Amino acid sequence: MALGNDSHRSQNILIRIADIAAGFIMAVPLILFMLMKSITGRKHSAPEIKKILILDMSYTIEMVRKRYLDQPILARDLSGYFDHVFSINPCATIIPPENGHETYGKISITSFAPRHTIIEGKVGRFNALRHFPKLNFILSQWHLLLYLNNLINNEKISVLRAGDPYYLGLIGLGLSRANGIPCVFRIPINYDLFYRLNGDLAFPRLFQKRWIEKIVDHFTLKRADLVAGANQDGLNYAIDNGVKEEFSTLLRVGNLIHPSHRVSPQMRPDAGDILKDLGLVNKNFSITISRTEPLKQVDDVIRACGEVKRRGFDFSALIIGDGSMSERLKVFSEEMGLIDDVVFAGNKDQEWISSVLPKAKVVISPFMGRGLTEAAMSGVPIVAYDIEWQSEIIMTGVTGELVEYRNWRAIADSVVRYLENPAYAKRMGENARATILEMMDPVKLTEHEINQYEKLFRRYFNTKGSLLPVKDREDAAEL
Repeated sequence: MALGNDSHRSQNILIRIADIAAGFIMAVPLILFMLMKSITGRKHSAPEIKKILILDMSYTIEMVRKRYLDQPILARDLSGYFDHVFSINPCATIIPPENGHETYGKISITSFAPRHTIIEGKVGRFNALRHFPKLNFILSQWHLLLYLNNLINNEKISVLRAGDPYYLGLIGLGLSRANGIPCVFRIPINYDLFYRLNGDLAFPRLFQKRWIEKIVDHFTLKRADLVAGANQDGLNYAIDNGVKEEFSTLLRVGNLIHPSHRVSPQMRPDAGDILKDLGLVNKNFSITISRTEPLKQVDDVIRACGEVKRRGFDFSALIIGDGSMSERLKVFSEEMGLIDDVVFAGNKDQEWISSVLPKAKVVISPFMGRGLTEAAMSGVPIVAYDIEWQSEIIMTGVTGELVEYRNWRAIADSVVRYLENPAYAKRMGENARATILEMMDPVKLTEHEINQYEKLFRRYFNTKGSLLPVKDREDAAEL
């Protein structure tokens, strides 16, 4: 038996060595190809018809359809400023699809809307090479890059945008330089902060060490033609890592928010049946909208819920979202004696979320991204950790309560304060809604983003005046 196990281990080691060696051999010509294209690439003339290619790994088309996340995709054309948007997820099936047979294979192309095409690469090119993941991945990316290079030329893409300065940044920078078009980065988070707090890498499977990631982000950020932070903290990260302030801006997420969240809380659909299914009818409960990943500290919501109950309040916590820690968090809530008081709803669509939010007594945000914007629009009072961008919305005694990071007892203090003082809670919720509606005004944000692209095109292609056709310039002026 031992000999059999040793033989099996030896075989696995040989397969891994062969996989790494083959992957390296295939990666070298890929890198050389991109370098040669960058050297020989020519700058295109200023675009007459504007098309954008966006590299983004936030969603798969399967996620978009299940959760009704159309708005973040459709908003990318900036109310028609871009004639067509090609949204690219280079390795969509790294999140296992419902149909396992779709994990490997050719790229998939979906006509999502008249101005929008979604293109998804796979985590591997061939099912037969599933035991050689590195080689299979590189072959898949080879196939995708060749396709995108042809797409840029055939469709006369005007600009390329990447959703991070690491893997997507390298791809975006390479393709933009190879084809003589500007490259924009949109930075969603402060990667340096997350590493300092939790040791989290941006791409642990790919780069494995933070010092490697730092070489990459310094290289890409300094060479991007425009870098936009989704919030001020993300923008500060970019500037700290070499981006010139004159080539940077804020592009907030307000125009990506589903319209149902802007509806007055009193006018939203009744959530009675939903609350009944959740077991939360006539109960005081909090809401947290978050992926259940270690970085998000959702376990502190459970701790705070337990503390509020220990202080004599009938209180529950509703957690909306899913992730790698969901099962562990359920076990943790059971160990805390809160199995009936912590409700895990999983992933839900935007209309479901917008209808349930106003029914909560409080929103607890250990670290929420776009969900914090959605929560603030609900008019429910918020308590949030003082971490990353949350202080841009939440100011203690003005728009909610901001507490020390990881101090879950302080979260419980704020929850109790809201429960004991409904007038104060109502005022904080209303102030937060007014603040976020102004900050995330989609018309103003779209106008600002169009202006940033206009300035970029003028600078990059050395042109004067607006690149918009006359009618589009009049429409933009009306915005």
